[in-house]
Amino acid sequence: MQIIQNSADDLLLEVFKRLFKSGLEAQASKGHILELTGVQLELRNPRARLSRTETRSILFSSLGELFWYLSGSQSLSFIRHYIEKYPEETPDSDTLQAAYGPRLAPHGSMSLLYRIVELLKEKPTSRRAVIPIYSVSDVVIDHPEIPCTCTLQFLIRRNRLLMIVYMRSNDAFKGLPSDIFAFTMIQEMLARALEVEVGSYKHFVGSLHLYEEHFQAAEGFLSEAVQKTHIMPLMPREDPFPSINIVVKAEKAIREGGPIPRSPYLSAYWKDIIRLLQIHSAAKDGKEGRVRYLREQMHSNQFAPYIEKRRKQAKMRGKAVQLSLPTGSD
Repeated sequence: MQIIQNSADDLLLEVFKRLFKSGLEAQASKGHILELTGVQLELRNPRARLSRTETRSILFSSLGELFWYLSGSQSLSFIRHYIEKYPEETPDSDTLQAAYGPRLAPHGSMSLLYRIVELLKEKPTSRRAVIPIYSVSDVVIDHPEIPCTCTLQFLIRRNRLLMIVYMRSNDAFKGLPSDIFAFTMIQEMLARALEVEVGSYKHFVGSLHLYEEHFQAAEGFLSEAVQKTHIMPLMPREDPFPSINIVVKAEKAIREGGPIPRSPYLSAYWKDIIRLLQIHSAAKDGKEGRVRYLREQMHSNQFAPYIEKRRKQAKMRGKAVQLSLPTGSD
């Protein structure tokens, strides 16, 4: 089965339609599902990676997950800063065996991404620019959780960087939107480093499924009014890795409450990414005023709907904190 669309929202709409129409019922280890097998998804415009519907208007969790990968981390507490209900399937209190970070960025250096850039600069027609995520140990050792992603492949064709991802398994409601966001961001990063344009994004899935607990939410997604395609700002046409390294350090400081490293060389694009990470943390703490201040500092207004939603959440959290404080004099 092949599904080709111009935006992430259009892909999700068609995926849910096909699952409800043609998906086969099955019993998975985590519950009842509708399943399609051997599915190819293609996103023609990888920058149209953000959903604008009320049901799946995610940005901050996907951004946090991306920098979890790029930092090389496998810490549960890291990702729970962005996804509070992230599954706790760890061999110890804070280590996620299936985390992509150590597989994508061993030693936190993004070395495999650097190597892909070197390889394609040396031989632009190469078909060897592949990053393996799933490993032999995932087959032979009974880990509590194993990666859903098997490989990431990059090809330069007609001066465009194509990306092909193979997934052994993909949760259409929870996993697919975040995967598309993170992987197309990496695709655009590498295209900038290689000084080529961004080509199409292809996403192959062995088992594409929808859990019964998400049936109602997926039906709600299908019933929403169609929104205008939302395209992220263009990543600066320069080697992105120096900027990304600064943002990785800034993310850690924001999450841990430390001083944020400053750099006069950061473009407006990457400064906005740092502000989005700050907005997420401020909203978690119920600091609506801080969210409003950061919103005013944003260079791009394309994130405004997501920030406004987070501002409202910050306001609600702030009220909840006030209600929980003891009354009376000191």
